[in-house]
Amino acid sequence: MNIRPISDPALEALAAGNIRKARTILGYDYALRGTVVHGNHLGRTLGFPTANLELDNQTPFLIGHGVYLVRVGYLNRKMNGFANIGIRPTIGGKNLTFEVNIFDFEEDIYGKILTVWFLDRIREERKFATLDDLVAQIRTDKLTALKLLSGLQ
Repeated sequence: MNIRPISDPALEALAAGNIRKARTILGYDYALRGTVVHGNHLGRTLGFPTANLELDNQTPFLIGHGVYLVRVGYLNRKMNGFANIGIRPTIGGKNLTFEVNIFDFEEDIYGKILTVWFLDRIREERKFATLDDLVAQIRTDKLTALKLLSGLQ
């Protein structure tokens, strides 16, 4: 991945989660690369398995908390999905996490490196009253992601 300098307006757009504005300023899709690590496996329990990514110490984490439409690169494939960046307040999370649900994908990728390009923001991170409310929102997020993808095709 090429490291390019990022201008202040682009930094502000990324921090605000304004992916479209950041892409316009940068001229390319902002991406992060990380290694898939074990999480608490809650996503799988809720019906939305996620790849939990750990960034290397050299990668600046510039993007604001929220749920995003993403494209995921693994080996020579590019797949679509959606990602959550945040502390996961519904389950009492305190630490920043970066997790990706890849559509129609069920391979064991622990320890593998993924590149994640951010295409659009779906919503901000928020706390839900119950896990059932969270699951309902995740279902809506997936539908929103698929709708956004159809507009990008």
